[in-house]
Amino acid sequence: MGKRDRAIEIIGRGVLIHDGRVLLCRSVEHGYSYLPGGHVEFGEAAATAVEREFEEETGLRVRAGALVLVTEALFSARGKEHHEVNLVFHAELQGAPPPSSIASREPDIAFEWVELAKVAEHDVRPAAIRDWLSAGAGTHSATAAWMSEISGAGGESRGG
Repeated sequence: MGKRDRAIEIIGRGVLIHDGRVLLCRSVEHGYSYLPGGHVEFGEAAATAVEREFEEETGLRVRAGALVLVTEALFSARGKEHHEVNLVFHAELQGAPPPSSIASREPDIAFEWVELAKVAEHDVRPAAIRDWLSAGAGTHSATAAWMSEISGAGGESRGG
C-alpha cells in the first residue's frame, strides 16, 4: 500500500454522561466499545457529525458542546492500516432525561450505560479514551486534552 492509498480518518465522538455512567457503543461482532460518533464528512463540522451520528444511531438528539479530548492512534483492521484522529465533544441530551436503555438503529452496534468507575474493566477503544474516562476526565473538562498513541507525536504518548 503506497502513501497515497492511506488516509487519516477524522472521527467525531460524543461523551454523554448521566448519573455517573457514560454511554458506550459496542461492536456486536467484535465486542469492543467506543464513544458514540462516527466519521466527519467532507465539509461537515466535527461537532455536527457528532450530533448527526447520535441521531442516526440512537434516535437521540444531542448538542455537541466543548471539545474535551483529541486522540490519535494507528491500528490495523480487516487487513488495512488506519490512522485515526478522534475529536471528543461533551454531549448534552436535548429534551427529556436519557432513557435507561437505548435501542440501536443499526444491527451491528449496541448501546449500554457503563459506570465511569468500571470503564477500565471494558475493552474501550482507543485505549487513550478508556484511560481518560477511567481517570474521571470525561465529566466535562474546560479545555481539550491531547493524547497520542503514536510515539514521538509531541503530545502525551500512550502505548496501546
